[in-house]
Amino acid sequence: MPANKNALIRYKTIDNCLRNRYRRWTLNDLVDACSDALYDMEGITKGVCARTVQNDLQVMRSDKLGYNAPIEVYDKIYYRYADPDYSITEMPLSLDDCKLLKKAIALLGNKENISGDEIVKVLAKVQNRLTTILNYA
Repeated sequence: MPANKNALIRYKTIDNCLRNRYRRWTLNDLVDACSDALYDMEGITKGVCARTVQNDLQVMRSDKLGYNAPIEVYDKIYYRYADPDYSITEMPLSLDDCKLLKKAIALLGNKENISGDEIVKVLAKVQNRLTTILNYA
């Protein structure tokens, strides 16, 4: 999880920019987009510097937050996702994530203090979905 709300706003803004394949995004374009988003959402007028956006791109590319974003530079100046369908907000669960969720559901299901038909139904749906995913893996 990002260290603060401003970082999350920048990551989501960069993600939205890189998903837009109809525009070429330079580093300055990404800086402007992040500055505009921070102003719109938080009223921050200072903006961000190019180095901050460069660091954000590196964090998004890395496994630090689990994004592993396929960000590429083309024509030596423009940024985009190598995979046009990629988004940090639509990341699929890994098999390890599914296994952990299945264990968590088993633990929750065994707790005596869980009651209510709604919770039981949700747990059953998630359990069935995870079982299906793990069986196909």
